[in-house]
Amino acid sequence: ATIQKVVTDRVTLNAELRAEFNRQMLQSRERGGGAKINVDIPQLVALPSINSSYKISDKRFIKLAYATTINRPEFRELAPFTYYDFAFDVSRRGNANIKSATIHNMDLRYEIYPNLGEMITVGIFHKEFINPIEASVFYNGSGLAFTVENAKSARASGVEVEIRKNINKHFSALFNGSLISSNVRVSGDNSIDRYLQGQSPYIINTGLFYNNADNGWQANVLYNIIGKRIFVIGDNVLSSNIYEMPRNVIDANISKIFGKIEIKLGVQDLLNQPVRLLQDINRDGDITDIDGTFQEFRRGSQIFTSFNYKF
Repeated sequence: ATIQKVVTDRVTLNAELRAEFNRQMLQSRERGGGAKINVDIPQLVALPSINSSYKISDKRFIKLAYATTINRPEFRELAPFTYYDFAFDVSRRGNANIKSATIHNMDLRYEIYPNLGEMITVGIFHKEFINPIEASVFYNGSGLAFTVENAKSARASGVEVEIRKNINKHFSALFNGSLISSNVRVSGDNSIDRYLQGQSPYIINTGLFYNNADNGWQANVLYNIIGKRIFVIGDNVLSSNIYEMPRNVIDANISKIFGKIEIKLGVQDLLNQPVRLLQDINRDGDITDIDGTFQEFRRGSQIFTSFNYKF
């Protein structure tokens, strides 16, 4: 059900309530013993959302939004048997008891549209997680392996800035940056003792774009970096948290149109900086010289080209 309401000349309100039924089923057998695996999770959820907008002027708005979303586990995360992850050279095991995560999303934004194609947005946001799904460590015989578990709850709050600016007729630039604080409640008490797994404390995306319809040239250069984040949660008995460290990523693309022919050339991850997974050996939340390397590798740069002809 959807309600759209123009409250006044300046205020609009959109509300929606969606009911969604989902049933995840998995049937298999344990490796070795052959015990049956039968996962059957029917779930009916209500997903409300509200969006309101206040028009300050034709180019300035204040927007307030709330939405409930759900994050369901993947089938591999539900399957209670071990499989090999070639990307990270580690064994992974699903968890048949994993629950879907419910997320309550709230954000407040101030938006400015100076000119056509330009935008300045400053926003604050807050998210409440119920049963967030996180990657964690377990011991598979004598070896280290990864699985997934639910924390009791978590929250994340932050501020986001986005700017789209036309530099001149052909060049434009984009900046998007976020600062995020997150924490997790791992038990029924009020203790909150670590960041949410997979959540970076900051994210930066920038881009420079060139578009010249007169001569058929287009090009862009994109840059991304994320802050140190927990890659997988340790058990704090035999192992500690493993962190993914920041790395600079640059992508570049260029294309040229010759009549009906378009030629494109691009490169992904131009710098090819190493992916570094470091283990917080002393469990102090900081990565220093005394902490150890869990894995370090380079994914490699990808160079591609394409040729298109329009009939």
